[in-house]
Amino acid sequence: MIQLSYEQDWGDNMKCPKCGGEIGRFELSPNCKHCGANIFYAQQKTLLTRDAKKCELEYASFRIMVAKLKNAFVGGKLQIFRIVAMVLAIGAIMVPFATVKSTVPLIDAKLSFGALGIFNAFSDGTLGVLFNLREYIPSQVGLCLALIGLIVAIFLAGFGVFVALILSFLNIQKSAKITRILSVIGGILCVGASVVSVIAPSVMGRCGFLEGSLGIGSFLCILVFVFIFILNHLIIKKNILP
Repeated sequence: MIQLSYEQDWGDNMKCPKCGGEIGRFELSPNCKHCGANIFYAQQKTLLTRDAKKCELEYASFRIMVAKLKNAFVGGKLQIFRIVAMVLAIGAIMVPFATVKSTVPLIDAKLSFGALGIFNAFSDGTLGVLFNLREYIPSQVGLCLALIGLIVAIFLAGFGVFVALILSFLNIQKSAKITRILSVIGGILCVGASVVSVIAPSVMGRCGFLEGSLGIGSFLCILVFVFIFILNHLIIKKNILP
């Protein structure tokens, strides 16, 4: 690195690093014939000054990054409440939207329409059994699949909100705008899931071996997404910057 800087400064026509006077290639004197400065020490001083400026710039970049992190996560009450809201966006989807269970004796089958319940149903084969019943109870199976699709979409919206929070230190205003859009999408999906969740119990009761009950997951998700929208709207309006 030092040799490269030396070549860039001196080149074929060597010059004094202090006064800029030309020095012959075969002049062996350690001092400049124009200003009398020691060429070696003057060159080292130039290199050290350049390195010091580089270190200052790197430290300044580090301080800017720290300021952005503080501003995005703990810079004020809005940012702190925003973190809580983002965590709720993931947690609320775990609460069951509705529950369906079998009423046939000796068959203990239960499907909870929440993110965790759907994952368990997928892993233990309950969804496969439900899908195989589509020829016998098409309206019930169709309603269940629609609710599952809505819950998956809501989970993706909530996960997008969470990712937007993590990346908010890059640009808190852009993050707030993206989060606000995702909260609107999530809220609309939650309204649809709420309608399906309300209809589900009555539709499940029409067949002879299923029983449905309404949960609070969809209503809780609506409140969470509304809360997220309001918080990020306030951040955009306040124009919070580090």
